Amino acid sequence: MRGMWRLALLLAVCALATPSARQAPADLVIEKNVEARMRDGVVLRADVYRPAGTGRRPALLQRTPYSKNPGAEDSQFHRLARAGFVVVVQDTRGRYMSDGVAVPHDEGADGYDTVEWVAQLPYVDGRVGMFGGSYSATVQLLAAPLRPPHLVALFPSASYASRYDMVFQGGAFYLGDGLSWSLGQAKDVRRRMLEPQANRDGELGLSPDERKQLQSEWYRHLPLNTIEALQLRRYSPGYFDLLQHPSYDTFWTTFDVAAKHPHFEVPAYHLTGWYDSLLNGTLANFSGLRANAGTERARRNQRLIVGPWTHARPTTNTTKIGDVDFGADAGFDSEGLIVRWFRHWMPSDDRPRAETVADWPGAPVRLFLMGENRWRDEQEWPLRRAQPTRFYLHSTRGANGLTGDGRLDRAAPASGAATSDTFTYDPEKPVPTGLFGAYSRMPVDRREIQQRPDVLVYTSDPLTAPLEVTGPITAVLYIASSAKDTDFTAAVSDVQPDGTARALTDGIIRARYRASRTTPELLVPGTRYEVRIDVGATGNVFLPGHRIRLEVSSSNFPRYDRNPNTGAPFATDATTVTARQTVFHAPDAASHLILPVIPR
Repeated sequence: MRGMWRLALLLAVCALATPSARQAPADLVIEKNVEARMRDGVVLRADVYRPAGTGRRPALLQRTPYSKNPGAEDSQFHRLARAGFVVVVQDTRGRYMSDGVAVPHDEGADGYDTVEWVAQLPYVDGRVGMFGGSYSATVQLLAAPLRPPHLVALFPSASYASRYDMVFQGGAFYLGDGLSWSLGQAKDVRRRMLEPQANRDGELGLSPDERKQLQSEWYRHLPLNTIEALQLRRYSPGYFDLLQHPSYDTFWTTFDVAAKHPHFEVPAYHLTGWYDSLLNGTLANFSGLRANAGTERARRNQRLIVGPWTHARPTTNTTKIGDVDFGADAGFDSEGLIVRWFRHWMPSDDRPRAETVADWPGAPVRLFLMGENRWRDEQEWPLRRAQPTRFYLHSTRGANGLTGDGRLDRAAPASGAATSDTFTYDPEKPVPTGLFGAYSRMPVDRREIQQRPDVLVYTSDPLTAPLEVTGPITAVLYIASSAKDTDFTAAVSDVQPDGTARALTDGIIRARYRASRTTPELLVPGTRYEVRIDVGATGNVFLPGHRIRLEVSSSNFPRYDRNPNTGAPFATDATTVTARQTVFHAPDAASHLILPVIPR
């Protein structure tokens, strides 16, 4: 069936514009739908922006599944061309104006072929850099280890190091982002199959009514593997490929960037935000390439910047997320940094190769410290001077909701102390994610969620001095469940003197993956286990008078799919059951939060 679908898609040829210059500012030449033939004969199309006049220049390449047409008269592509680059923006295979059938994220070979095609364009001097965020970061990181001869440098923003760890975080499926992304991509494929004469040169997303239906109906559909919203199986079959591989297996090796780090040979500038859902992947790519890239020059020239941002590209006006203002210094000219980075590695002088260029100056890491709202340069990530500090869970009456007496304390549980907290997890009434954007967490006030009896809340005493927490955070929980499989979640917030509980970061673990992402193992109901939750990373100074708060529960919906608690194979459950959950904090089972505290 899928073969017939692919054949039909390949035969659905649109009426496409031939490469030509369109009306453009006097200082630029813009060519639309310039064709590049890949090694298998499939034609991909790109728009080219270049300075008017003669001469050959270095090129910047962005490859995107979201339409190469920026829909703006003065886009980033215009501005980069005015800075002296030939800017090439290509629709990836099977998307918008490009031919072929898309296989999401399988972009290495096309990336290699496109880099080499760009290098041979008559107005390009043979040097090519790649830039872009999210999926457009992925295409860079899958092409670079194939070592295209003319690739000079990268600028990936918001990347993953392992697609598996993005799709199944702690073993839980990233439902909110995965389903909405696949539905959006299906819209373009449906149009190209059913309306072959339609103009495809422009992004097509979900309608307002479809987005409402996504929130009210499609996220809650069970079993996961039977959803047919917008004929998803026909137009975006890659979504169901994900559901068929809930454990790490050979399906995921194509997309395992970290495993390819030893084959990288070019400098890369990694950009992300503390509230970006791809923060972990970006951090892992920076540290992994700095340690393992294939040349000393590449290892020395990995750079990282992390700011108070979401998944969006920061500008000088990016100082707020929602209602939280991080101050004037939080704004950042990422476009200016792109220009400086590529001018450094592809200078406009007579040096024949970028290898003659000195290392990128300055510290390799630049971090924005929330709370104090200031920038700081560092030499590595994670910070070597961070001190892993345990904050233990305690309660007497019970930690259920804000009315409970859950406490976080550096002192371990004493003999004779209350030994556990319990709550009921009902998948039909999951803990809501709350406000979030595409691939982004938000620094929202968590108090409404913390009122729920199925959320355990542990809070420290007010701090008497600033406490800096910069680095990866881990929650170690000793748990038991009445279910054969279930989830446990952890979320950390900064509680201000007025009671506002500003979200910092969160994580989840699916119990069957507590010991291995390759070999799931169900629970024995009622048996105690240790689980470790990756709670992400942050860079935050808890100010005097503020408190540290940890939430523990069993759902974060729709960011992650609801665990139905049955222990059945993933994505097959039509029904759910409740689970009775226990979190221990006894001397021999001392659940705790590990924070990377930076000495002052």
